[in-house]
Amino acid sequence: MCKIIAIANQKGGVAKTTTAVHLAAALQMNGRKVLLCDFDPQADTSSYMGYSDDDNISINNIMQDYVVGKNTNVKDIIRTSDKNGGIDYIPSDISLATAEYYLSPIMSRETVLKRILEQVKSYYDYIIIDCQPSLGILVINALVASDGVVIPAQTQEFSKKALKAITDIVEQVQKGVNPNLNFLGILPTMVDNTSMTKDTQKVYEEEYGNLIFPNGISRSVTAAYSSRDRKALCFKNNSKIGAEYKAFAEEVERRIK
Repeated sequence: MCKIIAIANQKGGVAKTTTAVHLAAALQMNGRKVLLCDFDPQADTSSYMGYSDDDNISINNIMQDYVVGKNTNVKDIIRTSDKNGGIDYIPSDISLATAEYYLSPIMSRETVLKRILEQVKSYYDYIIIDCQPSLGILVINALVASDGVVIPAQTQEFSKKALKAITDIVEQVQKGVNPNLNFLGILPTMVDNTSMTKDTQKVYEEEYGNLIFPNGISRSVTAAYSSRDRKALCFKNNSKIGAEYKAFAEEVERRIK
């Protein structure tokens, strides 16, 4: 049965896109069939996968057609990233930023993405959704569509307030719209040996306990090079970051089952 996992945090710069891409890559390497859904108008995941917006079609086109009752088939926009182990992905572009306007007046607007992804769930073991850094209707759509959510959180003092906000939203969605949403945990990112990182991790562990993934993701410039090269580090031999994300993916599979 397909499991849908949202990667969410309203704060930018926490390695959200890197986490979504590498989780998808690690799961694909483990023999799972994975679809990566870019649900962020910044479209960083699409760029990572090698997408060119010359095609002029993205998840926003499907959503706009869907809400006005046109026949839609999300399979028409799915692309494959050959550089990333053949991962399928749904691209995004800046036009998705208009979604707040055309979704706001419709009924059940928080379930649009869920209904669209139902078209392709039977083809995949996992669908990974890279959410935009906000707490708006797009993020709510992603959480309503998902079976699980992971929150990447930078191990810095200013990340704690943002973490509280997104965990509150997850709890509200669980109580009100999607009781089957499983809070899989918080992934510490950009971990280093500074006292700030150690102190922040201690606060996270005291506040959230076992929800903290045991092995975080190290701070490394290689993550930026990975984005530039449009290839996940999971596919690179002897990559520390790649190995950390592989271990993270194994823990995600354990928790979601």
